[in-house]
Amino acid sequence: MKQILQKTTRKAASMKQTVVMLAVALAIGIALGMIGSRVLSAQQTPPTKAKGITVKTLTSLDLGPEIPELQGRYLRAVVPTYERGGNGLLHSHKDRPQILYVLQGTFTDCSPDGKCVELHEGQVKAEGKDVTHWIENRGAKPLIFLVVGISKEP
Repeated sequence: MKQILQKTTRKAASMKQTVVMLAVALAIGIALGMIGSRVLSAQQTPPTKAKGITVKTLTSLDLGPEIPELQGRYLRAVVPTYERGGNGLLHSHKDRPQILYVLQGTFTDCSPDGKCVELHEGQVKAEGKDVTHWIENRGAKPLIFLVVGISKEP
């Protein structure tokens, strides 16, 4: 009887140890899941501050004298440069369509739904009224691209 009692006590202790180990593993898994979730959502959240951007205006043309319906609009060519790690803010292209051409680097185009698409040197993209996004440079070198579009600014 003494042996059966000792065996039962050992089994109970072993089960208790197993339950504790499972609880610790579960707690670690939940913690890692929460950390991972925050990292992923941070990658999908639009930045609140622009950084690492310079824009050179090449030229602009007042469209009012050319096309009266476009009074107050300009056809403008600019070359933005985003340093490594640079990013723009969430914005829309409603009322300001444009076409861009990637001259150097990797253009990472992110949308509010969390999807990001990369464009590389030599690729082009048209952005119209349905485009709402922000831009990031996640590449190893500066991102430089040409933008030709219609703007309210010269």
